Amino acid sequence: MCGVTLCFSTSAGSDEVADRLAEMERAQTHRGPDDRGVLIEAVGAGIVGLGQQRLSILDLSPAGHQPMVSPCGRYALSYNGEVYNYKELARELGEDPIVAMSGGDTAVVLAALVRWGADAFRRFNGMWALAFLDRKEGRLLLSRDRLGVKPFYYSLDGRTLVAASEIKGVLAGSGGQRFGLNVDAVGRYLIQSLICAQPQTFFKGIDEFPVASWAEIDLHASTVVVKAKPFWHHPYEEPRSDLPGPKAEEIRDLFIDAVRVRLRSDVPVGIMLSGGLDSSAILAAARRVATGNLRALSVVSRDPTTNEEPFIDRMVAHTGCDITKVQADDDPVRLWDDLSDANWYFDHPVSSFSNLAHRAIIRRARDQGLIVLLTGQGSDEQLGGYNKFFYFFLQDRLRRGRLKGPLSMLAGCIKHGTILPEFTLGTAKRYIPFLRGRLSRSWRGPALDGVSLLESGLRSSYEEREWADLRYFSLPAILASEDRMSMSWSCEMRPPFLDYRLIEALARVPPEAKLVKGWTKHILREAMRDLLPPEIAWRKDKKGYTLPGAFWMRTDLRSRIEDVLNQPMIAAELGLVDAVGARTLYADLLAERSGVRYSDILSIVSLEVWLRRFAPYLEEARA
Repeated sequence: MCGVTLCFSTSAGSDEVADRLAEMERAQTHRGPDDRGVLIEAVGAGIVGLGQQRLSILDLSPAGHQPMVSPCGRYALSYNGEVYNYKELARELGEDPIVAMSGGDTAVVLAALVRWGADAFRRFNGMWALAFLDRKEGRLLLSRDRLGVKPFYYSLDGRTLVAASEIKGVLAGSGGQRFGLNVDAVGRYLIQSLICAQPQTFFKGIDEFPVASWAEIDLHASTVVVKAKPFWHHPYEEPRSDLPGPKAEEIRDLFIDAVRVRLRSDVPVGIMLSGGLDSSAILAAARRVATGNLRALSVVSRDPTTNEEPFIDRMVAHTGCDITKVQADDDPVRLWDDLSDANWYFDHPVSSFSNLAHRAIIRRARDQGLIVLLTGQGSDEQLGGYNKFFYFFLQDRLRRGRLKGPLSMLAGCIKHGTILPEFTLGTAKRYIPFLRGRLSRSWRGPALDGVSLLESGLRSSYEEREWADLRYFSLPAILASEDRMSMSWSCEMRPPFLDYRLIEALARVPPEAKLVKGWTKHILREAMRDLLPPEIAWRKDKKGYTLPGAFWMRTDLRSRIEDVLNQPMIAAELGLVDAVGARTLYADLLAERSGVRYSDILSIVSLEVWLRRFAPYLEEARA
């Protein structure tokens, strides 16, 4: 896990490229505290520079230094991520002099790219963002993993390409350039609570490199062009197969192996344990395959409506693992005072107290010596785990005249007391255009009139909507936040549910095997039932990673929120927010009026804090 930086220019000299890389490295130092490296030289029509900030996870010796150069000197690699099947690939590569350079996965990735070129990406099982240079041919290869677990951003003006693991890295390497604000992206954040749902960032001219893609750049050309090509498609994007879906036993075996390969590390590995089905399944699978002691990190709360400590304690007793508990709601003021820094590391305004708490928890993990953590992200999006999927399932099947499954699911929800009690109208607003417009009208500024929003409801099918959450609406924001908050303290997160083998298998599971008689994630529950206590395998509630945000905003944090809303706001000057409407919305929350979500106010305040922090990189505002 590291930070990648890249600059190629047909107009700048070596000194300027070196200066840009140095600025980028300073912006991303937190991603790689263990080692740094730079390669700068004339190639083709310009100067290319590769940089690396290294967090040592595999092969902690100097042999893992990056940019890594092949023994022949022709190839160089700057790489961020982990390819978990590197041992298997090393055996396939045989007696390769590049593989022999190091005992980690970086040498294997370099050797694979030399041997197989872009075909190597389909063989990788892992997460990555990388830049691979062929000095002799004057070619630069860029790539990003299948689901975008590892970030990669770039800016291109035709003569200069700047790319980095974080947006702030691109900003730092852009030679003092200021960027315009992308109002569409900001509008989707404020109105739909969507982050990272499109390639464009909050900055015009800075884009995300596409997931599951690679691009080859000809360094001999006078104009730099980045044209990405996919190396993998999610099964939904492929022609539908008539093959039967996998059984629970196949899902179990794939999942256990996904956990097994993600335990490969030369530094301590822990497991984020919430007490829910997903994290408990990871811990149970790890207990099945791990050879040493397991360590878990858990968040607990004094609020009985959000605390999951009884379930955490049950899993600890079941597996015998060591546990570190972190009190999430000890000091909400301290969490709030980290908002500006959290926004800086996230590159976007955070939209939940969970983002702030996650950063505080990762700091505790690092203090405990845990550098790698396994996490349950990606399960809900594939297994109908969010409550909204139940309603999408009902809507889709009723539309098709297939009533048996929905009626059985609804009856099961009533019988078992699942899903229905957790539905709220405020949460549903992003999926219902009428509610979305009505609930945001009072505080929206004129700049958001006519903003391009994304259709986030059900379209052609339930299966498409699940895929859309993986690709656009849910997972990208979660992965971005988890990466930035963890890397702000130099920790690595590994999500077993995003093993591509498991993704391809779960995509073949029909919804009727995921949503069964009132239970979400039914096939996973069946798959893991022999490895989990029944009260975990068949938990009725889904708390998520929740904190008493509304209560905090009415009590401990009131003065701080009022300080932001009552001062002149950059967001209001830009026409993004109506200041009077924002204050009225907050007054409604204080009065506990129905239909007001604390996250709406947090989004407005967080955007304002973000604008103040990133103001030096923004062009003069135009309302």
